[in-house]
Amino acid sequence: MFKHFLTIVAFVGVFVFAQNPQSVRLKQAGELVNQGRHKEALDEYKAILSIDKNNAEAYLGAGDVRLKMKDYKLALDNFQLAQKYNPKLTKAIEGEAEAYEALAQKDNALARWRALAEAGSAEQKTKALSKIGALLGTNANAQTPQASQIPPLPPPTVSPPSANTSTSTAAGKSKYTYDSPEFKAGLAAFDKKNWAESAKSWGDVLKKEPGNPGAYYYAGVCRFNLGEMDKAVINFNKSFDFPEKGYNSNYYLGRIYEQKGDKAKAISYYNKYLQLTPSADGKTEVKGRIAALNSGAAIAAKDSTAESSLPSSGSQDAKSSASYACNSLESCLKMEEKRKQDSIAAYLESLKNKPLTIGPEKIVATEYGGNFAFASVTEAGSADMQKALNLVQKKSFQSAIDALQTTRQKFPGTPNSMAAAYNLLSLYQYLELHDKVIALGNSVLQEPVQEPYKSAVLYMLAFSQVKKEQYQVGDNSLSNVVEDQKLGPTLGQKLALKAEIAAKYKPDQGSPEILKKAIAAETDNAKKNELRLKLADLYIKLQDTPSAIQTYKDIAEDCPANTAQPCRKAIYELGNISFLAQNWPMALEYYNKAMDQYKDPELVSWALFQIGNVFRKQNNYKEAVRYYDRLIKEYPGTYWADQAKLYKDDVIWHENNQGILKK
Repeated sequence: MFKHFLTIVAFVGVFVFAQNPQSVRLKQAGELVNQGRHKEALDEYKAILSIDKNNAEAYLGAGDVRLKMKDYKLALDNFQLAQKYNPKLTKAIEGEAEAYEALAQKDNALARWRALAEAGSAEQKTKALSKIGALLGTNANAQTPQASQIPPLPPPTVSPPSANTSTSTAAGKSKYTYDSPEFKAGLAAFDKKNWAESAKSWGDVLKKEPGNPGAYYYAGVCRFNLGEMDKAVINFNKSFDFPEKGYNSNYYLGRIYEQKGDKAKAISYYNKYLQLTPSADGKTEVKGRIAALNSGAAIAAKDSTAESSLPSSGSQDAKSSASYACNSLESCLKMEEKRKQDSIAAYLESLKNKPLTIGPEKIVATEYGGNFAFASVTEAGSADMQKALNLVQKKSFQSAIDALQTTRQKFPGTPNSMAAAYNLLSLYQYLELHDKVIALGNSVLQEPVQEPYKSAVLYMLAFSQVKKEQYQVGDNSLSNVVEDQKLGPTLGQKLALKAEIAAKYKPDQGSPEILKKAIAAETDNAKKNELRLKLADLYIKLQDTPSAIQTYKDIAEDCPANTAQPCRKAIYELGNISFLAQNWPMALEYYNKAMDQYKDPELVSWALFQIGNVFRKQNNYKEAVRYYDRLIKEYPGTYWADQAKLYKDDVIWHENNQGILKK
């Protein structure tokens, strides 16, 4: 009996959700880590992921634990999954860099530290700069520059300069095939520059024909153009035997190591390319790159489409970069700062007495969820803006940022310069680079800004100020926003931010009332439910459970079947809250509804487990065992199936000993 009592105690945490089960479990796991109980903490993270396989915070926590346990390869996998489900989670980038360093993969570690120096917090940037200096053997610690001076690294979409521009399959004898349906599908997507779809096809080729160098080559090009440099390196190193274009892998590897700052490796691969390529243009460009690397001068990155012939690199590029030449980490940082200051000075000078015209003329919805504005589609800068939009749609965000900054510098005082600033702010906010939003937003507002840009800029500025916990300043910025203009925000968005500010200052009934007004003002049903979810969460914090339940019900009743968050969360939260309140009929209702509407195996396994627990709490051992058995049979090997086995044994023990216990 004592053994079974311990079993019950050990898993009582399963039910202590305090209205927010995942956040509570994350906190519990963190406390276990602090106590040095790493194995138990890892089990907690696994439990969270068994319910929510997309939980980036749980992957991050698991990665941190495995890093402490020196299980570096699995830690790396966890950090990469954390970034997959939340690309803006900079702690995962930091963890990945640490893991690469522990695995002695210097190039990969450098790449991730540089990414952290660009996107991380002030503390992370300082750490990243120190790590970069240590890995490169430079004195980066003696004088720590601003992280914003680090040259951005993600590459533009490029291709090797080659005499052969076709994408036909390789001729000649080979033990591999280059004309299978899967290979042709990969080439078709490749020719359309659909890198993600093409990369998936090459994976299919390699499943059927492991080792196919042609598949590795094209997969490498796709990964390169998607900015996945470490994966590209792996692919290219397996592609040299591709009869048609394998030699081009040397060009790409040279480009990658050039961007990583490994001059020796870059030159080595470029020299191999020179020996093999038949392309005169290719030889001219690569010789120029080698010369630039040897002299320490920067060379402009080419921006082209995959597998097309690039123009050679002329002497003009080297001349234009000469005044900004660098040959060490410290001098490169100073170079970038000088370039930035020169551009800003020229831009501000050009703004004098140049009022901006009203825009935008065209707004395009982007795949990442924001809008991209053109003040004019015919005036100066419109072609550069279109280029930036194309990069945004490909999710090449760093390249898009570079293009928008160039537009601001090339066409100061024009309508499209202001539109470029708006687009930059939108991207910075999406990427959660709130420091950059605040810096650029305040700078833009010193210019002659007209509506609708002014309110859009003020709103984004206020949003980032709130995220940086500058609540009073954010409130001041928000008070000057005129809502429901062409670039936003809507009244609902403005009120939602106002409610967030109020919640930080006064977590009382004033904040829910503001959110209710935001919900009433919102016309989009999906956004309305997102606001309702915020309202329900706020009620939970205020310990107003009845109001939280009603708000979750409003979401559940306003959601079509099989819709995603916040509808799914509302139904599961209703089940969890009912369970905690011991409202067994309501708990059964919503857990069953969750299983009927959402077929996610990990969520269904949780619902089955909780239904078994409901019956166990009511001493209905027969039904409890039935649901535990169903869970064990339908979802074997899952965390909740393992827990069900323990509870089933405990239930059977109680049922067999009821008479004894009553005596």
